[in-house]
Amino acid sequence: MELCQHGDAEEYIKRLPGKMLSSWDCRNLLFQMAFSLHVAADKFGLKHYDVKLLNFFLQSAKDPLLSDDEHPHVVLRYGVGSSVFRLRMHPSTALIAKLADYGTSVLRTDTDGQPISLGQFTTFENTPPEYLILGNSAEQGYGHDCFGLGLCMFHLFTGIGPYEEILDDVVCPANLKTKLRRIWKSQTHDVIRSAMMYEGEDGKEIEDETLYNTLYRFLVLFGIPKNQFCMKENGKVWRAINSTLVTKQDSKAKTFPDAAVFQKHRKRFSLFEGNDKRIVSARRRLEEMDGAMDLLLSLVSFDPKKRATPLDVINSRFMEAIKEHSDVAYDDEDIVRSYTSYLTS
Repeated sequence: MELCQHGDAEEYIKRLPGKMLSSWDCRNLLFQMAFSLHVAADKFGLKHYDVKLLNFFLQSAKDPLLSDDEHPHVVLRYGVGSSVFRLRMHPSTALIAKLADYGTSVLRTDTDGQPISLGQFTTFENTPPEYLILGNSAEQGYGHDCFGLGLCMFHLFTGIGPYEEILDDVVCPANLKTKLRRIWKSQTHDVIRSAMMYEGEDGKEIEDETLYNTLYRFLVLFGIPKNQFCMKENGKVWRAINSTLVTKQDSKAKTFPDAAVFQKHRKRFSLFEGNDKRIVSARRRLEEMDGAMDLLLSLVSFDPKKRATPLDVINSRFMEAIKEHSDVAYDDEDIVRSYTSYLTS
């Protein structure tokens, strides 16, 4: 891979004034991230299993022979299916996003639909919810990358940092944790337990509690889904969630202490109604762009079968604004680069 002088996307954003990309730049980067995942899957059957901003490197799209003062806009044209998408970028933010760090990747397509293994537990904070709900019954496939792309989108629009830094003081309540521990120790979910346990310096096993907080934070941020997939055949975790976090009508707070904590956390950090200033800012920016919020919610669907794919992202309503039409006009000075091998007409 060529030298990506801007480093990874997370660190790049942290160096920006206000630690924030414009909403337009967020869309341009998300498109390129989705395109890279689509091409990797289509050409190589690649499943990355660790999609996050730290694993997207940014290369300048500018002409190195031109000074910043005289550099024109840069246009990257991507052909996908019957459409061409036009990313016109100011030279100060003219970037090419490149997917990197393939240490956890799988190229074999014969693993699709197979039960998950320890190899799919990479960055614990980005573990897709179906792994933690279904345990050994969860399947390998592209859903992990799609959920990771959704967390990337959320990160782009908050700007400040990944969701786990924003929700750093949100931890799984005691009763829910106790129930999850019991379930994750059982034979139906022991792949989770195996991922969580590591050996300390004294040789004794130590439990990494990150995954308890990961599942709980997803519930705080995105809410408890109304349609709880696989409830009939694999509902242990769903029942643990419902019995601890959902307050029964006419019940007292003392009866459901976890539910009271959950509502307190939701009031601050819910994507839909949270009053934390970082959440409020991200929600406003998402709602200002047609299709952005719907796309994000599709990417972070708890049900992997309903999750948007990278190609869905490319063809989404959110990307309509960058679709090239027949009457498009270019500035004579624009630097235009075209990537049209996936254009069919």
